[in-house]
Amino acid sequence: MSHIKSYWHSTTSNTKKRKPLTNQIKTDVAIIGGGFSGLATSYFLSKSGVHTVLLEQNNIGWGASGRNAGMLTTGYKNSTENLSKKIGLDKAKELLEMSVDCINLVDQVATEENIDCSINYNGGLKLAYKQKHFESLKREHEFMLENFDYETTIIEPEFMNEEINSPLYKHGALMDPHSFAFHPLKYAVGLGDAIEKHGGFIYEQSEAQSIKKIKNGYEIITPEGKVHASEIVIATNGYSTKSIDSKLARSIIPIDSHIITTEQLPQEVANKLIPKNRVTIDTKNFLYYFRVTEDRRLLFGGRVSFAKSGSSQSNPDLFEDLKKGMIDVFPELASSKIDYQWGGTTAFTFDFMPHFGKTKKGEYYITGFCGHGAAMSTLTGKLIAKDIMERSSIMDNELAKLPLRKIPFHSQHGKILNIAESYMKLKDKLF
Repeated sequence: MSHIKSYWHSTTSNTKKRKPLTNQIKTDVAIIGGGFSGLATSYFLSKSGVHTVLLEQNNIGWGASGRNAGMLTTGYKNSTENLSKKIGLDKAKELLEMSVDCINLVDQVATEENIDCSINYNGGLKLAYKQKHFESLKREHEFMLENFDYETTIIEPEFMNEEINSPLYKHGALMDPHSFAFHPLKYAVGLGDAIEKHGGFIYEQSEAQSIKKIKNGYEIITPEGKVHASEIVIATNGYSTKSIDSKLARSIIPIDSHIITTEQLPQEVANKLIPKNRVTIDTKNFLYYFRVTEDRRLLFGGRVSFAKSGSSQSNPDLFEDLKKGMIDVFPELASSKIDYQWGGTTAFTFDFMPHFGKTKKGEYYITGFCGHGAAMSTLTGKLIAKDIMERSSIMDNELAKLPLRKIPFHSQHGKILNIAESYMKLKDKLF
């Protein structure tokens, strides 16, 4: 299956097709999944001379890594203040610092490997959807400054027109200078090229159909081949299946998110929408996220469905709803043509936090980015690679210490998602 016809795909000219695995091979480390986390793990291992084989069932960057909004933002789904209440200030500080380090790492890797992925450094906005939300943002700003010496900027209501030209967001905002934008598919493709430059192997159209623990390692079966690996890393995130690891599959809920992208806009219109060209999200439960692309298009996304993977392309109503949302935010785009629309799947965990570590069988895993994988995935891949090479004990990391819990009543998750979707929509209206 080729790359989905997204805006990112249409603006990536150097994609290449790699051959599937058709024989039996041995390797030090096998990585399953060609998204950011799998690619990053393979990259840092290969760069250090470790023999790696990466298996991707489609093409690298085909999943969420090539379909997201290209927004590298700090923090987690949970606020830093809430995390501090649950795990303590010191641990929350470590997690906050990780979320900044991971963004800097993407920049560092892109620079070192000459990956032209259109990074801009204009910061990120979190827009208050309601007055209550703005009060929460101010508390978040004060909390992080007082406890972590972490500086953000509060945008008061009277200055909102300097940040965004929208009738929907008048209550205020929080600006984080550490967030920025990039071209996600170019980054994924660049990582793939870097892996091969450093001696790693990538096989596309090579689905890992089963994993078997054997003496001195693991055996991975693909449709036409077999891999014997001393170590294995499962980096399938929202596309995890029970045939690969049933516990991982039961520990995440795949959630579809959708994006539309306008035609190229006149320069004066593009400059007016988000004057300082920041990456932008709002505070609704069913949040909107948007940005202006390098070629002056508005890219607008929303988590408008809990549907299973793939359903978005066959349900045009989802994109119509998203376009209505875009017009609510920016009425002047009512007559603008939509050139691209696509959907993708991310993975949410029970505690709304990303997870990585080792299973009881000894398999490494990275999963559950909860919408923050664009940034965090490269760092978790590096940490897994370091543990494989140095046995440095990733369990010393606060993120790795978080227990990966099975989603309750996972076999009935379709029913649960319908209930959750109705609840979240009602919560947006009431609160």
